[in-house]
Amino acid sequence: MLNESEKEQLDQHGFLLLESLIPSDTTMALRERSLTLAAAEQETGASHTYLANDSAQRVWNLVDKGEIFEEAIQQPKMLAAMAYLLGEDCTLSSFTVNVLYPGAPDAGLHIDYPLSGLPTPRPSFPLVANSVWFLDDFTLENGATSCVPGSHRRLEALPEPGVEYTDELQICGPRGSVLIVNGAIWHGSSENRTNEPRVGLLGFFCRSMLKPQQAHLKLVSDEVISRATPTLKRLLGFDSLPNMNA
Repeated sequence: MLNESEKEQLDQHGFLLLESLIPSDTTMALRERSLTLAAAEQETGASHTYLANDSAQRVWNLVDKGEIFEEAIQQPKMLAAMAYLLGEDCTLSSFTVNVLYPGAPDAGLHIDYPLSGLPTPRPSFPLVANSVWFLDDFTLENGATSCVPGSHRRLEALPEPGVEYTDELQICGPRGSVLIVNGAIWHGSSENRTNEPRVGLLGFFCRSMLKPQQAHLKLVSDEVISRATPTLKRLLGFDSLPNMNA
């Protein structure tokens, strides 16, 4: 559960850093598996790269790519933060690896879809939220996520490309930390000025009545479904409407 101070941090600033939440051995195993998946997709030519010179990469549908990810996305404290923001019946929108390779540029600030496509003023309550899993130390040098505190309350504005905001902060922390981000916060990855990849996971959640980024019940294997806990089934959309249980 979240304490009152953590709830206030989310309410006032729009983000919350849960430091060293994930045990070291689990963090290292997640990182190794993530880089293995990223390399395999590059080898087959099926990789999803973005930013200049393909310097960033996503690996999608992690729930179907290893039991370690099935277990990770059910982390209780992280889910408590999502439930606080999005309701106890919130669902998983997508779960991805996110790698910033050396030289990846600043991605700029944004708000998460579908918020960016809504007319203004946007809703004052959260509709989507992200969990950023630090599988490396996130530092000023390797592209730690930037946030503009309180920007989730700017219901009629969007960040302007190329503008430097004086209240923008890079959220640094040790590996194993998880950053909870209200999807309406102005946020984005920063430049990786190191010689090593910066590896993270993005567990993106939405309110249960919204369409998720990925149709998990069509993508996830029967094997995963057969062993899924009630919590995982709910996250995958079994309790959402419309669903595939009719």
